[in-house]
Amino acid sequence: MPDLDPLERWGYRGGHTPSPELSAARLRMAQEALHKLETYLRRPNKKTDLYEVGAVDDVTPGLLPPADVARAERLYRQLYETGGNGSTYAQDSVLSLIAGSRYPASIPFWLESLDLSRPRDSFTARRRHWALAALAYLSINANHEAEIALAQSAQHANPDVRALAVYYWSRVYTDSGRKLPRATAKVFRSIAVKDTAFGPRFQARQLLRQRELAVPNDQPGGVYAFQVYFRRAKSVFSRTVELQAEQTLDDLHRAIQRALEWDSDHLYSFFLNNDERDDKLYRFSCPYEEDRPPWTHEAVLGELGLVRRHKFLYLFDYGDSHLFELDVVAIQEKALSKVQYPRVTDGKGEAPPQYPRYDE
Repeated sequence: MPDLDPLERWGYRGGHTPSPELSAARLRMAQEALHKLETYLRRPNKKTDLYEVGAVDDVTPGLLPPADVARAERLYRQLYETGGNGSTYAQDSVLSLIAGSRYPASIPFWLESLDLSRPRDSFTARRRHWALAALAYLSINANHEAEIALAQSAQHANPDVRALAVYYWSRVYTDSGRKLPRATAKVFRSIAVKDTAFGPRFQARQLLRQRELAVPNDQPGGVYAFQVYFRRAKSVFSRTVELQAEQTLDDLHRAIQRALEWDSDHLYSFFLNNDERDDKLYRFSCPYEEDRPPWTHEAVLGELGLVRRHKFLYLFDYGDSHLFELDVVAIQEKALSKVQYPRVTDGKGEAPPQYPRYDE
């Protein structure tokens, strides 16, 4: 996610009406910034720092005239092709300028932005966040075409786009407080079960949980097998643990601790998208962190949408930061009779020490 969720920024801004004087000043600054960017793009110069162009995103919804929004879209396409020193900052500012204007005619531009990607383009993920958040922003404000675009994006060929689209589509209903239509709930339930990638399945299930609707258990009575690696020593240590579908991430934490023979006396979290920096969309905290839901003891394994070969992270002890990578290596339809789960079925190497060893 971006450092600050754009949907929250625009929602806050849209709830405050500035004075006519401030509105005029903001419009003037935005138009001046677009003029500077246009001048740069006519004759790009690698020595020019785009931070100095002065692009701004502080525009009240509906303030920027449609002609200037279309102009900003055109300039963004040129900026994407041209690049330059500080282009990430400039892209960020122009996209926020377009989205903050809340102009329905920008829907095709946002859909087009989802497919802008090339090698070594570090802005790809952030651009997709902006595009889908912008569609959600329009949808929250009762633009039906924007919600159709979100639904279309939830069927995108790229699973990362699908996952983000489902997340922002769910935000339309959570942020607006609108009732979830039965037909839309049916679509989310279908994504939760039929999508082949973890991200869209998980995000669809999150909405079902929030709406207190039934969340499917993919393998009732079944078993999930996880191969556990210590990230600092993947080649020398691993354990394979099995748990039943009805057990939880909290049970998985305890199984890993028993396999390590460590003292389970520290805080921990799971990051289900394999990214410990993502503190918002895919994190499950231990029950002791009362202010950081969702929690591991409520996360039933069969209801998470896990698929075979999916990888995620387990962080134990926030001080020493022991980071483990987990790989879903098998999903079995039925648990074995007379077998107690969780259980360790395979392993390699000695468990790493829990605490550093210092010579006396």
